[in-house]
Amino acid sequence: MSTNNADTVLVDEAATDEGTPLATTQVPGSQVAEASIAASVPGVTDGADDGELENELQQMESDATTLQREGMITESEADDKREQVERTRRLFRDLPPAERAAIVRRRREIGRQLLDKQLSGAAIVPAAVRLNHTRLRPLFEQWWPYLNRMSLNIQRFGNSTFGERDKETVDTWFEKQVKALEAYVDEQLQVADGFRERTEREMTQRGDIVFRPAVTKPSLEITVEAYSRFSMRVLSVITRFDRVMDNFDFLVWNGVRDQSDIDEETGRFLRKFHPVGVRGYMTHLRLMTTVRGL
Repeated sequence: MSTNNADTVLVDEAATDEGTPLATTQVPGSQVAEASIAASVPGVTDGADDGELENELQQMESDATTLQREGMITESEADDKREQVERTRRLFRDLPPAERAAIVRRRREIGRQLLDKQLSGAAIVPAAVRLNHTRLRPLFEQWWPYLNRMSLNIQRFGNSTFGERDKETVDTWFEKQVKALEAYVDEQLQVADGFRERTEREMTQRGDIVFRPAVTKPSLEITVEAYSRFSMRVLSVITRFDRVMDNFDFLVWNGVRDQSDIDEETGRFLRKFHPVGVRGYMTHLRLMTTVRGL
């Protein structure tokens, strides 16, 4: 797909409102895009690691080759995309951890501002969001606000930004990824529910004390305005995995699973979500260059 080949993007991830961006300084698009992707790695909040970044870069290279083979982009455009991937690798190696963390914090800050803004002329569906677990709040703040805005703007400006055929490729990629996430989380929730019920039943039969922990102060509790069915589906993926983690709490409290096992399961979900967040964010930036050029 071609979500990262804009000539310019707005610095500082300024993406708050079509008419009134937080910042309007422009720099070469590849530099900001690369810094944004590189900053999406580890140790910060989203559960990604160096290997996950490399997987994402390899996928971008593969997408460029596929688009060229199918005649959707020219050979020079494919070469440009591959060069951007290589520049991202170099930038990641050179970017200090503190700078990566600062970019992520800034992206989360602007994401929270997006949640508080209303977009004129947009048909919305309100959604109550409650996340019990602290590991999911950064994931939500770092990616969902941009995915939400992207899902609306790609309907409005997708053809003019990417071209009709390339937009279809972008849409198809997101649909495939979200379907896979939905299937994964549904399976995890079904397995966790069943395992919890069986464990509770067996413990009761043995006369063991059964602890039923509950989160009384959630990590996040707000109402958001969703702009599309797509963004509602992504939101559901996050909130349903929060329910999976409720079952994890039960298993840890009752000594059935170790916390390290739970951390591993949670990290796996975060890594699965990461490519969708990165691509959604980069697509959002690309769309905003079109919106602000109108």
